[in-house]
This record gives sequence, structure tokens and C-alpha cells, in this order.
Amino acid sequence: QARSVIIATGARYRRLGLPRQELFEGAGIYYAATEVEARRCRFENVIVVGGGNSAGQAAMFLSETARHVYLVYRGADLTHSMSQYLVSRLQRSSNISILTGTNVVSLHGEPALEGVTLEGPGGRQDINTRAIFTMIGATPCTEWLQGIVDLDGKGFVITGSSPTHPAASPFETSLPGVFAVGDVRSNSVKRVASAVGEGSVAIAGVHQYLAATPIPTSVPQETPR
Repeated sequence: QARSVIIATGARYRRLGLPRQELFEGAGIYYAATEVEARRCRFENVIVVGGGNSAGQAAMFLSETARHVYLVYRGADLTHSMSQYLVSRLQRSSNISILTGTNVVSLHGEPALEGVTLEGPGGRQDINTRAIFTMIGATPCTEWLQGIVDLDGKGFVITGSSPTHPAASPFETSLPGVFAVGDVRSNSVKRVASAVGEGSVAIAGVHQYLAATPIPTSVPQETPR
């Protein structure tokens, strides 16, 4: 029986849902664009899938070293999901192509990714590439929290002051003594460094909660199974 709990169950990256996808995980399909991935696809064609700011930022970053970056977005207009400033930068880049109304429909290669087939307004086209960056969001691991703490419309844990818990600390949920940090938290930055920082602040909140909460005189016993 715990007097306080920190939820740090994270989120699962949304996947493309294509045949043979598992074969290319880490061998052509990536979910983050760091310096490591940028070096792997230097002077290569690169595919970035997504329409949010994270996809746009990844495309801009990868364009510094890649031969060409194809930003693939299934929607009709990037401005509905991406900041106008970022859209303008993408449009001005000489080695970035924005493909709206387009989806990745198949993956090619053995054992690593060698190419993809895209389907858009102009039909299908094959692109040789060894790297596809999937930036289509994430699903929080909160199925077990339904009806226990307040969640936002996408299932992420809401923290901070709320009508049900107006005195909550910044990382405390609607249930007193229960905290959430990292990717599972609503409106979090979705970065490792941020999650670590949130964890350290939440620990301070736990100590404050414990200091202000009397220790129960009796602890319920677990029912034998």
C-alpha cells in the first residue's frame, strides 16, 4: 500500500501500420531525428511523415545533411497543424518537398529499408530512401487509469490545479498524492531531459504531500488470492 505514486508510464509512438514494418524498426524506420540519425542518412533521400511542428522541425534539421527531404502529410494544408513560421521555412528550403494529401503505402528492402511507395493526388511514386522518420504522434500508456485520474481528450494525464483538486501541485493529478511526469503527462515537452526534470520536481511534491498527510493508523491487508 503506497501513500503516494508517480506515474511515468510514457507513451507509445504511433506506427505506420504497414506490412513488414517490424523488419525495418531501427533499420530504416525512426521515431526521432537526432545527430545520430542525421549522420546515417547524410547525402541520402529522407522521408518525414507527419504534419505537426515536430515533423517540420525534423525536416528542417535533416535538410542540413540530407540530399533531399520529402515531408509527407496526409492532410490538405500544413497550416492547420503546424506553425506558419515553420511552414514558411519549409517552403523556402531548396531541398525539401512538401507532399500533402499523401500517404506511405508500402516499404521496400531486405534486410534494411531501401525505398518506399507514396500515394497522393498524382498517383503512386517510388522513392529510394534508407530512412523514414515517423512523426505522427504518440498514444499514452494510460488504459489502466481510465476513471481514476483526469485525462485529456487524447488520454494523457492532466496535472496541476483543477476543479476536482484545486490545491494540486504542478505535477500532481486530480487524485491527491498521485503525480505524473514525462511523456504520459498532458502538454509535456516529450523529451528525455524534460522528463528527468519533471521527475525531480515531482519527488519534491511527494515529500511535501507526505509531510502534510497523516500516516494511516491501520493499513488494509491484501486479500489472499
